Amino acid sequence: KAYDLTKFARVHPGGAKLIYDSAGKDATAVFDPIHPRDIMDKLLKPSLTMGEVDAATIKPEHVSQPEAKKPAPKKPVKKTETGGEEDTVAEFVKPPLAAMLNTFDFES
Repeated sequence: KAYDLTKFARVHPGGAKLIYDSAGKDATAVFDPIHPRDIMDKLLKPSLTMGEVDAATIKPEHVSQPEAKKPAPKKPVKKTETGGEEDTVAEFVKPPLAAMLNTFDFES
């Protein structure tokens, strides 16, 4: 399906840039790994559905691709001394977005 996300982009939890980067393209490859299948039907008004898209008419240049993952920059390791010993403390590393759950994951 094709949707008009013009107004929704401003309130998108991941930021408007994600919506705008895929505007006018098939964003299935970017959207599906992160969202539950029925999220669009639950959150968007039916009037924002522009219509069905025939998958046979989609050319490769009209498919939005996920951004290439950039390697995380190396963070310096902090060293602390406690009672004459030296401890190495690594910085906290956030888990990948795909490893996180939200309430929609439990409702689907």
